[in-house]
Amino acid sequence: MDQKKLEYLTSIIEEEIAKDKLRGMSVRVIHHNNIVFDRHYGNDQPGDIYRIFSMTKPITSVAVMILYERGLLQLFDPVSKYIPAFAHQKVVDAKCGLIPANSEVTIQQCLNMTSGMVYPSPNHAAGRYLKEVSDEIKKRLDAGEQISTLEWCEMIAASPLAFQPGEHWFYSVSADVLGGVVEAVSGMRYGDFLKKEIFEPLEMTDTGYYADLGDRVNRLATMYTWRNEEGQLKEADAETMTSFDYFTSVGKTPFEGGGSGLCSTMEDYTHFALMLLNDGYYNDRQIISRKTIDFMTTNQLTKEQRADIWFESARGYTYSNLLRILDDKGEGGTNGSYLEFGWDGLPGNYFMVDPEEDLIMLYFQQIKEGADQSLRRRMRQIVYGALK
Repeated sequence: MDQKKLEYLTSIIEEEIAKDKLRGMSVRVIHHNNIVFDRHYGNDQPGDIYRIFSMTKPITSVAVMILYERGLLQLFDPVSKYIPAFAHQKVVDAKCGLIPANSEVTIQQCLNMTSGMVYPSPNHAAGRYLKEVSDEIKKRLDAGEQISTLEWCEMIAASPLAFQPGEHWFYSVSADVLGGVVEAVSGMRYGDFLKKEIFEPLEMTDTGYYADLGDRVNRLATMYTWRNEEGQLKEADAETMTSFDYFTSVGKTPFEGGGSGLCSTMEDYTHFALMLLNDGYYNDRQIISRKTIDFMTTNQLTKEQRADIWFESARGYTYSNLLRILDDKGEGGTNGSYLEFGWDGLPGNYFMVDPEEDLIMLYFQQIKEGADQSLRRRMRQIVYGALK
């Protein structure tokens, strides 16, 4: 890669810091398994631990597919086979109220976000039902009760679906439910399964559901939020952090979600991304097979389901196995490669893996309102423009 061209990354990032639109960011580019760009800007330092939020999801996808490869589950299995509370679910119907689901949610639908589940939200009926469940969970936890991952999933199951399973694509708690499925199948607490099967083999020593062991709490990257409409930042206060419920990664979480909750470092997540790039191998140890990774990064949505994807960060992408997959360069306005894949997280964390160019890019930041998509696009343009 052209190192001089990669330095354009520093130019645009330092410009954002000067405008106080960033206080810190870490960026890493890997080409042919060699780190060719590795910088920490502003307040961020090597070894910082970041709350990765939805970048937990690709890890969950790998966890499910490890069990798949061992023949312990099938993707067409109904979730109710492992968590019985998901049998006989209801669906919100605009005309008739709650009606029976015409089929059961499957593991594959959870992986592809076509299950009909939602996130808690006041903006639609199914989201309001789940918000009531979420508020009840928070109330019980605040009162000192213990709620396991499986119990949490059972409470999610009591909330109706937004549409019939498989009918649409909708970003949701599906990945969190998959964490419960892994617990049920493996007989292990979800975090323990991840540690044994993924984190330890990949030498992801600082990745987990809490960051309060030893000096780790002091290495936790600062979370920021917008101060005003001009975009200047301020350090997130206690009230802002409370809005993340129990996934602030400061202390042990009461349950371990497959959709968010992990914290990690740039180095740790690099190991995970390298494994995905290198046919499931890391340091001569195979976590998952190349054929399974090929399946995971193949489009599994219908044309109608793909049309439901509304994220600005996913323009030009389809979706499969909790990953975005580039399938339309024109729509995405990108000079990237077809079948480049990855995902991102709420505070702006991001990774991409490009098998065609043997390329990885990661960046981590911590801003409650998320990433500037214009900055992200410019960063990708620079990285791809630096390829010789």
